[in-house]
Amino acid sequence: MAKKSGSAGRFGARYGRVARRRVSEVEALMRADYACPKCGAPKSIHRVGTGIWECRRKNCDYRFAGGTYRPATPGGLIGSRSITRSETEASPEELLLTAVPSDSPTEVEE
Repeated sequence: MAKKSGSAGRFGARYGRVARRRVSEVEALMRADYACPKCGAPKSIHRVGTGIWECRRKNCDYRFAGGTYRPATPGGLIGSRSITRSETEASPEELLLTAVPSDSPTEVEE
């Protein structure tokens, strides 16, 4: 008995096994259930167009740009994580200022 081909079954025997499997995996990612990043409602995000995602809840109507086939790409997650980390961590200049006792002058007075 033949293996089920999922959404790529519409191609029949054309285009090769690997291409049909990739199409099936991408379409499964695209149609998977995702939670809204704004309101947190489960299964509420759907794809409007290439890279455009929208929450279906009437009260939310949140529309945002994401990946082509999923709302958040792995590269985007890494970038947002590093931005958040850089905002929360102190810069080297701030660390130097906190290391100086508050009673000693930081600038030379003339």
